[in-house]
Formats: sequence, structure tokens, C-alpha cells
Amino acid sequence: MSLEKFAHAPARHQSLYDTIAASHPSLLAGKVWCGRCGRARTVDAARCLHEGWPKCCSETMGLQPVEKKP
Repeated sequence: MSLEKFAHAPARHQSLYDTIAASHPSLLAGKVWCGRCGRARTVDAARCLHEGWPKCCSETMGLQPVEKKP
């Protein structure tokens, strides 16, 4: 199977992506930010785990830290 065909194949492991996305507060929040310009964006973490994280300023955006509640 070519890489191109694989990229368009249905997500056979979607439940794995969903489980991972629900495993950490930063992933649950679904917020990413650009370390260079500070732009923030809301994303679907499970989709990003499957397809890749968005880019801004030619860099991959990072997860926005979530503050722990006391």
C-alpha cells in the first residue's frame, strides 16, 4: 500500500486517538499556541494526533499548558 493510499484510508485506530486525547488535561483542553508569535487556536486533539499538529510561523504549534486546580 502506498503512503498516499494510507493517508486517505479510514482511521482504523480512531478509538486509540480518542483514548490518548482524553488522557491528559492539555489534550482535553484542545488549545495550541505558537511559541514564536503567541497565536492561540482551538483544535480537536484526537484529529491532530492522527493527522498532525497545526503550524504557525513555519513551526509546529504546541499544547497550551493547563493550570491545575488546587
